Amino acid sequence: MKKIVLKYVIEFSVIVLGISVSFWFDKYQTSLDNIDREKEVLSELSTELEVIENTVKNRDSVFRFDTENLIRVINDNISDVTFSYSELLIASIDYRGFSPSEEIYTSLKYDGGLKFIRNSKIKVAIESFYNGTKTYVLANTEDEIIVQRDVLKYIQFNYPELLIEIGDMEISELDKIKFFTRIVQKDRTIKSLLISKLRFMKNKLIFLKDYRKSLEELKNLIDLSN
Repeated sequence: MKKIVLKYVIEFSVIVLGISVSFWFDKYQTSLDNIDREKEVLSELSTELEVIENTVKNRDSVFRFDTENLIRVINDNISDVTFSYSELLIASIDYRGFSPSEEIYTSLKYDGGLKFIRNSKIKVAIESFYNGTKTYVLANTEDEIIVQRDVLKYIQFNYPELLIEIGDMEISELDKIKFFTRIVQKDRTIKSLLISKLRFMKNKLIFLKDYRKSLEELKNLIDLSN
């Protein structure tokens, strides 16, 4: 009787041990798979960040260009301009948008890829970058668009020649810019509108700098994790 009991105890122990080993192996294999998937996710994000970095460099350059040009017109400082009349119109009656690529992040967010990231600092940096600093750039862009529409409408009703005749006139780019500037200096309404637009353009640059800093911090954290 004791031998039979011992036999079943041994068999039961072997079965339990086998199940435990199998469970441990599956868990270990899953852990390895998760680590591999984490590396893939970080690599994909890193690729997207490179694209965004190039976008930020471009936007920073054109934002500054427009801002500096508009400042010179508002301050009546156009003796040696380095921009064209069409570029002045972009700065004054148009706007530069900001739409960094986020397809990879969005895909990872909705298919659950982000859950494989174990590093809490990287998780916080991702949230800060994609859902934090960018919103301030976009908010000021939206505010600029509101003023931009007012500027365009005011010019269309009061100075249509700035959009029609002057573009076809056979005069230098500098003379066209001087003509635009004289109107700005004598019309307090259009000048105040452009000053308001300029404020949001400057704010875009300030928050774009923060966005760029957030981008660099996230890139560094990802690089250090490799």
